[in-house]
Amino acid sequence: MKKGLLGLCIIPVLTLSFTSGAFAAAPTDTKKANDLDITIEGGEFSLATSDILSFGQVVLEDQPKTYETSFANKFTVKDLRGSQAGWRIDVSATPFTDGTNTLPKGSLSLNPISNIERVGTGKGILPVKATTTNRIIDDGTVTIAKAESGTGMGVFDLVFPEKALSIVIDPTTAKIKKDGGKYQSTLTWNLVQAP
Repeated sequence: MKKGLLGLCIIPVLTLSFTSGAFAAAPTDTKKANDLDITIEGGEFSLATSDILSFGQVVLEDQPKTYETSFANKFTVKDLRGSQAGWRIDVSATPFTDGTNTLPKGSLSLNPISNIERVGTGKGILPVKATTTNRIIDDGTVTIAKAESGTGMGVFDLVFPEKALSIVIDPTTAKIKKDGGKYQSTLTWNLVQAP
């Protein structure tokens, strides 16, 4: 009987040893990798300008007089090229003429931008004002805003102050046709693909 009990005790020990040995062998780790490609293309590069309100009626007086007007809306720059090359905005104006008579160069000037705002939730450095003083624009090109390389990516609103445009009318230089004269000038805005 002692032999029988001893045999029964050995079996569970062997079974336990066998079972413990089976859990000791750990499986090896498995690693997998997937490649994912995306093609990115450059987007829009543009400048939206604003209408200009009228200077109103101009009547010659005995002394030179300054008349002012405003832009109707903000200007919007979109730089979605992805090149991070930077940009600048230049403006120039033709001298005011009625087809026969021309006002002297230096009559039309522009106040600097008052604010540059990012549109949307983009990040990065904002473009900057290129001038902080009133500039004559009918006697050459003037840079009004710029973004250095690595800046200016995204969409931006450029806000001019009220009465940003001003013209000086001098009665000693202004000439009027017999039937009156409507003087005109053309402002040219140029978004340049360089800082």
